[in-house]
Amino acid sequence: MKVKFSDESLLDLRNIEDYLLENWNTKIYEDFLTKLDETIKIICGGNVVFQKYENTVYHKILITKHNTLIYSIDHDVLKIVKILQNFQNPDDNYDSLK
Repeated sequence: MKVKFSDESLLDLRNIEDYLLENWNTKIYEDFLTKLDETIKIICGGNVVFQKYENTVYHKILITKHNTLIYSIDHDVLKIVKILQNFQNPDDNYDSLK
């Protein structure tokens, strides 16, 4: 399965990187990237479709207790739509997908 990151998800990833490196360290950021990679592999494995995200066409999966991946699958392409920071305002997260 091909994986595509939306521009918005890449911005989310940069913001997470900035936050983790500023407030924690490189190892924590690398651990996050490993968990993100593992999460993508689970989705691409094709055996599971995760819960719908609110009232949207997207699905969600927890990467860590702090981050949620919002995605869709269309014709063998996994599109990463957003990488939410769970401590942010949930209404803002939802509104960003409209």
